[in-house]
Amino acid sequence: MRLPPLPHPPLAHTRAGATVMWQPHDQHASPNRRDLLALTLLPLLLPARQAAALPSVPGLPSLGSDRVQTQELYVPDVCQARVRDQDFVVVTYVGRFSDGRIFDDRYAKTPLVYELGGFYLDGVDQALIGRCVGTKLLLTWPKSPPLRTENADELKLLPAGSSIEMEIEMRTIKYSLFGEKMRNPQDTYWFSPRELSLTSPPDSRGHLTSRVPQVKKDNPFSIAPNEKSLISAPSNTLVPLFDTFRGS
Repeated sequence: MRLPPLPHPPLAHTRAGATVMWQPHDQHASPNRRDLLALTLLPLLLPARQAAALPSVPGLPSLGSDRVQTQELYVPDVCQARVRDQDFVVVTYVGRFSDGRIFDDRYAKTPLVYELGGFYLDGVDQALIGRCVGTKLLLTWPKSPPLRTENADELKLLPAGSSIEMEIEMRTIKYSLFGEKMRNPQDTYWFSPRELSLTSPPDSRGHLTSRVPQVKKDNPFSIAPNEKSLISAPSNTLVPLFDTFRGS
């Protein structure tokens, strides 16, 4: 005598204090139906994803979400280019206190050109890294960090710990990576003689930083700043080569 099949006990899965019960209707349910039910329960079994950390700029402190809060006001549908460290970027921005008073509007209409990593306020460079050209951001500091200066006048204009915000637009990338740093940094035709600060006069030329270019050479024939080559020092480069031929 063949006995009837025993009913399946209910299956239970516990996650974060919540119990999900699954009672199959019958053991002869179609495979497609069982698979569909398993896929429905799958998100409950997967671990939650952690929030992505803010990007960092080499040589600068990494800032957490408690220091600067980033809100995207506009992101282009097509990303034509992304900002990388050491790019010379072109931006427009306005900085305000939380009560609406403006502390910096020098480049609200006239674009600023500067080497990424050289902004006078921590958090701006970190927020721009990896962004697409055309992006508009609203940066908010519940308590602003100290300025990168010892100038007493600038410290009075924007005291550390102030509640501020900055609306900034990434217009374009003028020089990619270390590009124009291969030129003489003392050449005032290309660069402003002053680094960017809260009181530096508006200047259409680029603002350099004192950082040493971090060059990653994808092309073995490219020449990094201060690197000897057949072009920069032909005699010093070719003499050892000729000596090798003479010795052979």
